[in-house]
Parts: sequence; C-alpha cells; structure tokens
Amino acid sequence: MSASRQIENRVTMTNPISGANVREILAQTVFAAVGAEAMEDLVRVARIEHFKLPTLLSAAGESPTHLRLVISGHVEFVTRHISGSEIVVGHIAAGGWVTWLAVFMTQAPTHDFYISASSSCLALPVKDVQTFCIQHPEIYPVVIRMIGHRMRLLIEWTGQSVLATPVQRMAKLLSVLAQEQNRQTEQNGVTLRVTQARLASQARCSRQTANQLLQQLEQEGLIVPGYGQFMIPDWARLSHFAEGHLE
Repeated sequence: MSASRQIENRVTMTNPISGANVREILAQTVFAAVGAEAMEDLVRVARIEHFKLPTLLSAAGESPTHLRLVISGHVEFVTRHISGSEIVVGHIAAGGWVTWLAVFMTQAPTHDFYISASSSCLALPVKDVQTFCIQHPEIYPVVIRMIGHRMRLLIEWTGQSVLATPVQRMAKLLSVLAQEQNRQTEQNGVTLRVTQARLASQARCSRQTANQLLQQLEQEGLIVPGYGQFMIPDWARLSHFAEGHLE
C-alpha cells in the first residue's frame, strides 16, 4: 500500500428521509425503467454516505457489499504493481455507478475502489439489488446498454493508445472522460472535472509530459484549462483531432 494514500473508514450515514431525496435521485437513474412504485423497495434499503477524507470503499480481492451511485466527488479504480507503485485505471465522476459488475459477477475485483474527500454517494446493498433485478427483469436491457457504453469507450481508448500519437492519445483520453461525465457531449462548452495529475496517471506518462501535451491541445484551441478542470469548447472537434481527422 502506498504511504501517500490515506485509508479513512469513518463514514457519516444520513437517513433518506432527513437527507437527500433518494426517490428523486433514483428516478434519474436506470431504475426509472421500473416505475416509482417498484423503486420503493430500493428506497427502503438505500442510504446516503458522506466522506470527509479519501476512503477505501473496498480492496482488491474483496467483493463490494454495496452498489454505489456517486452524488458528488469521484471514485478511482486503483491497481498496484508488485513493486508497490499505484496506477489509476478508472475514474467514476458524479452520476456514475460503482459498480454494476459487483451485482452480476461472483469473482472479486482485482483493484481497489477509493472515493475522494468531500464526497457523497447513494449506497444500495448488492443482495437487495440482485433480488430487485430478478423481480424486475425489464431493467436488464437498460443496465446492459449502460455497461456496453462504458465498454465501448474502453475499447476506443485501448485502440487509440496503440495507434495514435501522444497528443492524440491525450485528446482521446479527454474525449472519453468527457463522455463519462457528460451525457450530452454534442453540446458546446463541455466541462471535464479532472486534475492534470490524474490525466498523467491514466495516460501512463509523467506530469511534465502530460503538461506538454495539454499545452499543445490548448494551443490548438481544443481545451481551456481551469483549476481542477478543463473546458472543451467543441467536443466533436476534439474527438476529430484524436482520430487524426482535424485539418
């Protein structure tokens, strides 16, 4: 375990009645497909979690006990080399689930799940979600489409990592992350909340190299850097650049 990464397990639980409106939150997710009446089964077992410090949600080799929807902050998937070095291999922003694979697979994940400081999420017991899906099979196609979308983005990023130039790979990474965080990337002015350090980790390059690549994209007018975020004026143009089609 890296000494620089804190593990904090103190979590503040909030009763759904006195905290965030769980019904409204669930109504904006895949569970909307089953209707409000059926969702009450999940409302009864849901809880809101608040994390003041970076927290290990579950470690590699452990099967997650809860399916979590990130409300604020983000969750990182972290894998570790035998030498002890860590690599962030995935990033789930607000609105994303961690993780549906825990609902359908018996094999435990091979990476750690960390949630960032000052974060909140809605947690549903995996066993209750499994029972709910069996009782409401109409939800399966919706969940499959959602998982399929993430798989497509992963395949695109993997292919781009092999074939493209370094600056195109960085552009593709920004494009993929923007699609994960924003449902309507076709609109102009998409904001991607991610740090340069995290981009360097996911692109598997040094921070200095990441900074140079981001500067190139800024010079092309493809991104506008901000504090802990990047504004993408034209996502389609960034995507075309990543594919090598930009004149």
